Amino acid sequence: MSDQTLSSDAVTETNNVASSDVDHAARKARDFQRLRNVAFSHAQYVVGGLLLWGASAVWLAESPGMLITVLSLAAGYIVGTMLGGIGHEWGHFTGARLSGSVSPVSKERKGFFFFNFKMEGNSRAQFLAMSVGGPTANWLLVLVALVALPAANPYAYAAIVATLTGIAVNVCVFEFPVIFDVSNGADPRQTIDQRLIDVAKTPWYQNAGMLTGLVVAALLLAIL
Repeated sequence: MSDQTLSSDAVTETNNVASSDVDHAARKARDFQRLRNVAFSHAQYVVGGLLLWGASAVWLAESPGMLITVLSLAAGYIVGTMLGGIGHEWGHFTGARLSGSVSPVSKERKGFFFFNFKMEGNSRAQFLAMSVGGPTANWLLVLVALVALPAANPYAYAAIVATLTGIAVNVCVFEFPVIFDVSNGADPRQTIDQRLIDVAKTPWYQNAGMLTGLVVAALLLAIL
């Protein structure tokens, strides 16, 4: 093999490496920009929702009555549902990124889902880290709501804490069996598909969180 051929091969290899580095940098920049857009969008929901939720306390203090009571309960449920959904997805995302998994931010998003966990490109341990992140975030939200949100409006406070608790329970009912099976060797994708089928056949799944939430709301209203 001539020196010229060797030199040509070396140049080609160098160009390929450089091109790969450029592609990786472009993908990383695109992913970061999408993540910024998602974070800003979700922050708007959270800030706006909490401000509206908090405003109910002023109305209740100035003019208590049936209307503001019903609106307070509705605000707590709606904002709690929003926070639970957003927090859950960010928990999954945090677990995925901390584990070093391939989990790019999606170009097109549905609801609060905003990233794509690549099953084929990630390990079992990375899947489990991603999975545990969701329920962890939900229970952290419950804790934050209990200790950080004002209880000036007991109806709004009880409703938001109860809703967050109910969502956390439903999340655990769905995800813990998946986490258990995958940690014992089951295939992640097949386990999720089977879990979806199982949940569809068990009506009590939807009621577990609702019943827990109602109990929590009743206890908080009795205490407050």
